[in-house]
Amino acid sequence: MNPLDFKQFWTPFRPNTRRFHEVFSHHREFADLIEQTETMAYLIRSYAVYSMTCAALGHPGGSFSEADLLAVMYNYVLRYDPQKPKWPGRDVLYLSKCHACPGLYAALALGGYFPIDDLTRYGAWDSHLESHPDSTTTPGIEISGGSLGQIPGVAVGRALGIRRHGPDEGDRMVYVLIGDGECNEGSVWEAFMAAGHYHLDNLVFIIDYNKVQAKGFVHTDMSIEPLADKLAAFNLQPRQIENGHNAAELVSLFNTLHTQRRGKPNAIILNTIKGKNIHMCQYNPNWHTSAPRTTEAARLWLRELWERDGRRLGIPEAFHEALGEAIRIVPPVHENPDHIVEKQA
Repeated sequence: MNPLDFKQFWTPFRPNTRRFHEVFSHHREFADLIEQTETMAYLIRSYAVYSMTCAALGHPGGSFSEADLLAVMYNYVLRYDPQKPKWPGRDVLYLSKCHACPGLYAALALGGYFPIDDLTRYGAWDSHLESHPDSTTTPGIEISGGSLGQIPGVAVGRALGIRRHGPDEGDRMVYVLIGDGECNEGSVWEAFMAAGHYHLDNLVFIIDYNKVQAKGFVHTDMSIEPLADKLAAFNLQPRQIENGHNAAELVSLFNTLHTQRRGKPNAIILNTIKGKNIHMCQYNPNWHTSAPRTTEAARLWLRELWERDGRRLGIPEAFHEALGEAIRIVPPVHENPDHIVEKQA
């Protein structure tokens, strides 16, 4: 089996990704949409494990917590053309928590922006898949990023610019995925304030509220509660998703958002689990920046992902076994003199 031939398990729900049309729970194709979206989320996590292990680096916690949201966006919500990434009519998705790009890269590859084989060289020398996104080399990346807190302001400017282009641009949307720990940055709140002031109802902030940041838990390091009340005070419309891993709940929300252009930006509080579906990673700050360092460790992760989701979705067991066997760890160009440990001091 070729584990990089994902088309044997999954094809996009929409034959034309330039168009969006609502699929509601009473529609005949709703069950197919949800199953295909859940399959895409499973593949995003699995291919993220593959790419991070090949590179011996990455951020699994945030990549796993965002996987279901990314699957809904690329399988259902976003209007885009992977053959023409700069298509003027596209919706815009910014990943502000840029360190979680392994999940986004997997979604882009599944969406057809570049071959899935490219994930093998994530983070490698001369690869177009940098450890933080580079819009000059990676199709589908709207802006380069690294330092947290910068991109929400860019999203405000993009939404404002699209609106000022006139009514022919009126249906386009801008989405920005923000980390909950990232909300400790003052620049994020400046962006919220500006979005509310300019009534940017073509802008949706999505906060991946996975409760954990680099060195600990958000509520102990620097609490952002009461988050919904704060967002409302900045003239945003907060919307709570109780389970950010529930594809049906996410689809229903985005169906609603398309009818809610009433002069307020929307802010989604996406309750998720850091490190979702890998037991040792879940709610564990030690796995914020630690990818599997051996093929044996990665195979255990891939098996756990299959047991949790792949099995029920009809993915053959041979897939995760073959994907583990395909891992080739790319050594660093220079020796690392530091002692590597799996847990932070």
